[in-house]
Amino acid sequence: MTQSLLAHLQHGLVRIATISPRVLASPPTQPRRASVALILRIRPTAEDEVWLRSKWRNGEVLEEDAYLFPSMMQQDANGTMSTEARLRHFFTLPWVQRGTPELLFIKRAVRVNDNWSSHVAFPGGRRDEEDENGLYTAMRETWEEVGIDLAEKDFLHVGHLEDREITSSLGKRLLMILSPHVFVQLSPFSPVPSLQPSEVATLMWVPLSRLFTPTPAWSTLHLDIARHTPRHSFLRRFLSLLVGRMTFRCILLPNAPVAMTLMDAAQVLPDVPVPAATSDDDDVTKLLTDAERAYVAEHTEPLQLWGLTLGMTLDFLAHMATYQMHQASAEAPTMHALRRVLSHTPSSWLLGSPHRSLLARKAPSIVEVFPRFSYPDVNFWIWVFGWRYRAIQRKWEQSMGTEMERRAHWSGLTLAAFYSCVRRALIVTTLLRCLGLASLLSVGSWMAVHRWQRQPLWLSV
Repeated sequence: MTQSLLAHLQHGLVRIATISPRVLASPPTQPRRASVALILRIRPTAEDEVWLRSKWRNGEVLEEDAYLFPSMMQQDANGTMSTEARLRHFFTLPWVQRGTPELLFIKRAVRVNDNWSSHVAFPGGRRDEEDENGLYTAMRETWEEVGIDLAEKDFLHVGHLEDREITSSLGKRLLMILSPHVFVQLSPFSPVPSLQPSEVATLMWVPLSRLFTPTPAWSTLHLDIARHTPRHSFLRRFLSLLVGRMTFRCILLPNAPVAMTLMDAAQVLPDVPVPAATSDDDDVTKLLTDAERAYVAEHTEPLQLWGLTLGMTLDFLAHMATYQMHQASAEAPTMHALRRVLSHTPSSWLLGSPHRSLLARKAPSIVEVFPRFSYPDVNFWIWVFGWRYRAIQRKWEQSMGTEMERRAHWSGLTLAAFYSCVRRALIVTTLLRCLGLASLLSVGSWMAVHRWQRQPLWLSV
């Protein structure tokens, strides 16, 4: 399993390094941009870590052992090797082939009136005017938030995924353009994190095997669609009853951080005292032992990976899933036709079982980020109006690994088409509900008047 996962990871990283992504230009009306960093590492086995530390002498290694540490190789350090060549050499190392690939996530700090409060995310943030480009923004924000210097030779910038449009609720208004950048840690030893308590609560390395699987630990998260309406309780309750709630799928991750802020650690670990007031220069990061990580995972709820971060994760996994995609066993024509027919029925959408493409048989599909609604009729009308987004999605899947893949911003087109049909579905269901309510009131009034008119005269006196 590990060898297959590493082969898919190497293929995905080489693919990201060699394919130029589509970069979205900011419109004049909304110049905001942001960047995040997807940081991967290969965690060596316990035996390999002891063996590697015996060869690592205060940052220096013997010449015959330099190949084990890619950043120490002279031709690598001088930048004479291409990114693809460095990746291929990295995955031939013995400790890498026996290691466990992991992806870095953070949990945002609790902040009042912050839309990202307590969310599982990647390190990153908004682009400042002084930043040279999106890559610099991702590196600066990572250093400020978690204390990891991605400019060090122990990290390799592989490339970046397609830009994503961050929109308001239901995708109606553009808020900013987000650029996800991918990095690989070349060293077997990870740097010690230093968390910024105002931004980050915890830092964790999640095994990629929990994500790159067709059956991750799925759960659901419910949001009130009327949460952005004016704060009139009656109006909000009326809209909630009218259109229901949105249900998002999320992947449950074990809450086993390698680092926490002292304040958060004091709330979970019994032996950690509540810290006193600290200055900005004080180290407020608590590094957890394996026993402490197990204790936190046992006594806290799992983390929910959903929304924007889940979408970027699935974008990355889609690159991995193209490994040997065209060598998969061909499906019988009858079964393929039956699967195509069933994928266009309302039941497939209402039951939440999207069409299983070749990519979805290896990793979750991008359609998993699309919300469902608590009312079946809303989902039905989404299916009725959703022919365009389904067509775009099929073309996107068919274009993977071909020249057509780079000719369109597929993720942006799919999301825009989906939320367009969501808005239409909500308008139709709202009108139908209002018409139904008006009809009930009219019929009820007519029946009451008719019954009153049929009463005997002596009863009405």
